[in-house]
Amino acid sequence: MKTTTNQSIRQSAERNAILSSCCGVLGEVTLTDSAVILLFAGILGAKAWLSLLITSLLPLVNGLCIIPMAIMAARVSARKLALGSSALAGIVYFAALLSPWFGGAGTAILVSAIFFFAIFISGFVAGWFPLLDTFLARERRIAFFAQMRFWHQLTSVAFLFIVGLLIGTHPPVETLQAVLFVAALIFIGRALFIARIPILDTRPNDAKCSWHGLSSALANRPLVCFARYVFALNLAAYCVVPLTLLYLKDQFHTSDNMIVMVSAAALAGMFLGYAGVGRMVSRWGINRVFQLAHITFTLVCMILFFIKDDGTYVLFLIAALLLLHSFFIAAVSVLSSSGMLTRADAKNKTLDMALFGAFFYGGQGLSRLISSVLMKDDRAIACWHLGEFAICRYQFVFLLCAVSVTLTALFFKKGII
Repeated sequence: MKTTTNQSIRQSAERNAILSSCCGVLGEVTLTDSAVILLFAGILGAKAWLSLLITSLLPLVNGLCIIPMAIMAARVSARKLALGSSALAGIVYFAALLSPWFGGAGTAILVSAIFFFAIFISGFVAGWFPLLDTFLARERRIAFFAQMRFWHQLTSVAFLFIVGLLIGTHPPVETLQAVLFVAALIFIGRALFIARIPILDTRPNDAKCSWHGLSSALANRPLVCFARYVFALNLAAYCVVPLTLLYLKDQFHTSDNMIVMVSAAALAGMFLGYAGVGRMVSRWGINRVFQLAHITFTLVCMILFFIKDDGTYVLFLIAALLLLHSFFIAAVSVLSSSGMLTRADAKNKTLDMALFGAFFYGGQGLSRLISSVLMKDDRAIACWHLGEFAICRYQFVFLLCAVSVTLTALFFKKGII
């Protein structure tokens, strides 16, 4: 009877965690990682490099702040930190959508709001995984992460697809503010559903979770090797989607609503990846999935490098490429989370997971930060030619990504064992 009750409680916890994820990720994606925020920043006067920099803030700040946030999680409890951070992030979200009201300072207000939003999200992330670990059985990890991310990605895709249908070809700033307002309201659901997750683990906080515990995490060789590998892979591949959306806007002059639709196609690739990663691992194994990811990332970047025509078919080709790229980004994300929990030391789990998160999110953030720097200073590459083939700054970054993914496969292979 007790076993049945515990199983029911755990199922309830999983259900509320998934609902919380659906609300939270929809809000995060819309504000920090979608065509909506790129268009919004563009209307405020942000150039392409600054728009790309905005998309780097969330993962970059996560990578920098997650370790001190993990120490805070151990002191105040993972649940309290996740709840408090989500509430504060919601407040800052509304400040971001009001940035056009500040006139010439609108861009600075937007960037500042997203920066503080990212800080609070790092607190949420630091508490989220330890909170999941209180009710998530080892054998449920891959299945749960795949299911949770499938649903939150499906929710985000549906939202952005509807937005793309409704906003028109050149939406005014008020329309984009309305989109962000709806996303902010949905984002509040993250904290509401976290509050409904049952408290199953009443063990005292990890005594080692201090700066001294960081040395123990660094000594966990299997975790650190895997973290370095995932860092390098994210560094090489994570900038591709927002870079391509800006490429469509600047080079092909694609209409705003079509860019949002292409963004939705990329998100669709992610939810397909979340849905399919479990079957892929069962059939081919974890290492083979990572190998396929490397091959896919390289091919996508090389095809984007050679695309020059701006015909209608190119838009569908790019949407298909981003869908495929995002499929394996999602697969890598699920396997990374599962691998992190598997390699974390039970006696130092909070800081082990935080250290891995610093590598994981740091790679994502640096990928977009470095790309934005390259996009800002294009004097050295604007006039490059290979015979009659002219190379613009976007193509230059695509080529760098393809080379980097290949090098990652060669030099970080041991990290996935």
